Amino acid sequence: MLSVALPTVAIPKARDVEVGDQRIVGTYEYGDPGGSPVFVLHGTPACGAGFAWADDAARGRGLRLIAPDRPGVGRSTPRPAGRVADYPRQVTELADVLGVGRFAVLGYSGGGPYAAACAAMLSDRVTAVAVASGMGQVGAWATIGDFEKTDRQLLDMVQKRPWLARLMLGVSVRLARLSPKSAVKSFEKELSPADRALVPTLGSPKEVIALFTEAFGRSGTRGVLDDYAAIAQTWGVDVGTIAVPVTIWHGAEDTMVPVRHAEALHALVPNSELVIWPDAGHLGPVAHIGEILDSLR
Repeated sequence: MLSVALPTVAIPKARDVEVGDQRIVGTYEYGDPGGSPVFVLHGTPACGAGFAWADDAARGRGLRLIAPDRPGVGRSTPRPAGRVADYPRQVTELADVLGVGRFAVLGYSGGGPYAAACAAMLSDRVTAVAVASGMGQVGAWATIGDFEKTDRQLLDMVQKRPWLARLMLGVSVRLARLSPKSAVKSFEKELSPADRALVPTLGSPKEVIALFTEAFGRSGTRGVLDDYAAIAQTWGVDVGTIAVPVTIWHGAEDTMVPVRHAEALHALVPNSELVIWPDAGHLGPVAHIGEILDSLR
């Protein structure tokens, strides 16, 4: 069992960044404000508030972590539902406004597909990519049945019964806000023993569950449901064309996203590197964030 004590920090206040036609991108930043930029792409259902555990490691390596909320998630303005392939252009819009030229990308869990899309479509801007505990491409090397119960239900419902997915998420977030402690306990039931050992290092129950509760900000459930809809279908990206350096990280004991998703992505991405942590689960990146960031420096 993996058991470590990690430094934690308070969740930073989101910054509203205006892009395009007065659209807002809720943006959190961690690490060294003057450091080399790394766009950090959150999971699903989550938001940019979920990376406080990476702050110290990034600061010590001179890296500036920029964690945007995807459209309709958290503080970001909704956009028409689209595919994973639509997101890289939105990353460059934000980068341009922030004055960032070239940058690395880290995608965690449901952010993994978006990181892979950036690697394929932004070779002129992206220096390196890390996919950590990344979800596989449904309809290609992954199926909805591969995921744990909650994600499996939502990925199915968002396509067949969106009204029920909206109801389920709405009830879940209200309960999580009322009792963060109970919400964390419920979350832990879906985790491996290694992951459960890491949860106490992430702060108070309110801080731990903020990556979920803060995702339902200005637009309620809309953005999170759009996020699920995007990853419930093929990405619209040919990962075989990726030419930038990609490292794929995954825990062998991941109960939420099977390790074979990482193995399949590695087989398809030319010259990629695969690192499997034998005793880690879905939260493996929390304990191994230093080596992940080292691969992006």
